[in-house]
Amino acid sequence: MLTNELRSQIQKLMARYPEPRSAVMPALHLVQRELGWLPDEAIQDIADVIGMSKTEVNSVAMFYTMYAREPRGKHTIMFCTDLPCALNGADEMLEHLEHKLGCKAGQTSPDGKITLQEAKCLGGCHRAPVMLVDGVEHVENLTLDKLDKIIEQLRNT
Repeated sequence: MLTNELRSQIQKLMARYPEPRSAVMPALHLVQRELGWLPDEAIQDIADVIGMSKTEVNSVAMFYTMYAREPRGKHTIMFCTDLPCALNGADEMLEHLEHKLGCKAGQTSPDGKITLQEAKCLGGCHRAPVMLVDGVEHVENLTLDKLDKIIEQLRNT
């Protein structure tokens, strides 16, 4: 499943650490960035290159919400529903997003563009409610209008 180039990049990652298995998380990120998600075959290949069992690598991938074990849309929204966000309207905003996208949290919109996920604490409690877009864009002080604009932008890319 993994290309020779990806295998080579994982080996370079392993060389950065005194213990090669410490490269498992960067390797998962690398492969997910390339494939868009982490299918079973990729998990096995990572395990083979790093020298871990498939179960060990899969346990890491399943524990952290940043790793996708199922195909996702082109874009991913992780929407915080923890207490500070909930106190600032996150529950209503999540319902609004679900209606706007045509899918529930944990699913991908029918057009395949956007995967919506609930998250517990994205580290922006002081500017709640917050969400993380595509794993890099931290959006704070959300409003329904702001959500609508972001969804429109994501659908057009």
